[in-house]
Amino acid sequence: MFTKTPIELLLKDFSNLLNKCQSVCDLVSTRRYNENLAILTTSEGYAIAEKAYIRCDQNTELQTKEVEAFVNAFDDFYFELKQVLFHDDDDITSLKERLSTMQSQYEALTQSFNLL
Repeated sequence: MFTKTPIELLLKDFSNLLNKCQSVCDLVSTRRYNENLAILTTSEGYAIAEKAYIRCDQNTELQTKEVEAFVNAFDDFYFELKQVLFHDDDDITSLKERLSTMQSQYEALTQSFNLL
């Protein structure tokens, strides 16, 4: 039924997650952003992350240090995003740095699986 490997599916999930994170980062970086849209986009991203975590739990070949590094980068981004959304801490510069780290970790991950 499925022709994609677990690695390809995980990279697709992480690519979608990275895109959601980019979208929400761009959204909250604007002066007067729609808070409901930001929360919805964040929620969509978190749902993708949870699906990817389950995929990793079920496939031991996905349990690599590069996958762990990307997950940790997402966790850091997500924590920073919650600070921006729900507290008075509007450190957008730090949020963008976290996103940049996620992007770097995603590139390292695709290289580690030889899929560019």
